[in-house]
Amino acid sequence: MSSFSEDSRTLSITVYLGCVSLLFAQIAFNFVDIDIWHQMNLIRASLAAGHLLTADPFAYTAAVHPMIDHEWGAGVLAFFLGKWMGAAGILLLKFAAGFGALCLAMRLAQWRGTTAPVLGFLAPLSIVLMAPGFLPAVRAHAYSFLFTACLLWVLELDRRGDHRWLWAWLLIFPFWVNLHAGFVVGLAFVLLYMVEQVLLGKPLRPAVLMLCAMLLEVFLNPYGSRYFSYLARALTMVRARIPEWRPLWTLEWTTTALFVVAVGVILYSVAALRTWRTPGVLLLTASAIEAILHRKLLPFFAITWLVYVPGYFQETAAGQWLQQFAQRRTRFLLLVWTVVIAVCLAAATRQRFWKAEVPQAAGEVSYPVGAVDYLAAEKFHGDVMVPFRSGAYVSWKLYPAVRVSIDSRYEVAYQDEWVERMFRFYEAGEGWRETLNAYPTDLVLVPKTAPVRQLLREAGWKPVYIDAQFELYARPGVQLPEVDQSAESFSGVFP
Repeated sequence: MSSFSEDSRTLSITVYLGCVSLLFAQIAFNFVDIDIWHQMNLIRASLAAGHLLTADPFAYTAAVHPMIDHEWGAGVLAFFLGKWMGAAGILLLKFAAGFGALCLAMRLAQWRGTTAPVLGFLAPLSIVLMAPGFLPAVRAHAYSFLFTACLLWVLELDRRGDHRWLWAWLLIFPFWVNLHAGFVVGLAFVLLYMVEQVLLGKPLRPAVLMLCAMLLEVFLNPYGSRYFSYLARALTMVRARIPEWRPLWTLEWTTTALFVVAVGVILYSVAALRTWRTPGVLLLTASAIEAILHRKLLPFFAITWLVYVPGYFQETAAGQWLQQFAQRRTRFLLLVWTVVIAVCLAAATRQRFWKAEVPQAAGEVSYPVGAVDYLAAEKFHGDVMVPFRSGAYVSWKLYPAVRVSIDSRYEVAYQDEWVERMFRFYEAGEGWRETLNAYPTDLVLVPKTAPVRQLLREAGWKPVYIDAQFELYARPGVQLPEVDQSAESFSGVFP
């Protein structure tokens, strides 16, 4: 009996190490997120101004006023850690958020009664669905995933009658409010938890007080009540041009298939329990619907699934068989997980997990490193039209000498109509020339794959810089030396 107990503890530790290693391998390639540049740029410019800016200084086009940035706190973290530690600072944030969310969810699942064998069997499914949220270094929404795991702990404590941690949560929640607007998921979770308490005949008063306090704490932001008008716009707008806001089935078929499997496990487990009145079902349902509608929200479902579903599954016939198998084959499972750990660590090392990449030639995440270096070398001052995904990088590297037409702040700084016009411009869509002439543009940064490239030549704009991925076109009258670096390869550095 003592030997089995010792093996069980060893298996539990090995499962944790294996799951962390699996997530590590999934997110080990660290490309710097496109949004981190504008987050840091806001903080740098605000420090120079002596206050948090609400008027946009980075664009030469018409910007939204007041500019309310829901990620300003993430910018503070990225700016100062990047300044003090370089790329290691943002990698620390990324891995801390990812591993923290995973370990909190796994520990809570165990606290809810899930054994190590069942957790080890199901957790990898959740990890694969969770991983996209922690791929870039570092997305502000990674903080929302971590805070969601913390909130699920607080709600579980409240279920058990321990209300003391509600006060600790209320000290933490304002940080979430100022790091990322994903805190609205936390508000929704508490509201659904209240409904669950009513359905289960449990005390409601602590959760009501908690939700009211959280709503009041939303005012603890540097923008005051104006933040609510921003939230109303941000939460209701359609982001058809942004891939991560598209439906789940627009991801790779394997991810969609795994999501279907995860939902199937829920349905099987709840059917075996013969009741829907079980803790967490409403949270799972809501997060699953949101994940289907917007693939960016998939990690919320994955974390919630990991907390609740293993406990459901354990009570089924399949779960009972798995536990009996683990009792007979504990040493075998230890060997399997040891191999998983070794393979995952090797994979993470091969991907150079210690480096933060700023790639120029990397498909969807591609930075105009060469073009920016060229403008810096020429000490260029002026206004540059840029693609949506490139603007923040250009602005961070070249502001205040250079202002841009747009960047990935989207609704934070720009009207929907202007964002759409910029996308149509690079597609050479209707009205491209009117967009070009709408503001006094000096240069246009053009990806080589953009259809508007040929039209600019025909309109008399001259290519002054060319490399394998990007070109810079100058309006008539702008004098810059012509440089062709098509044979060169470029890689940027952070910060």
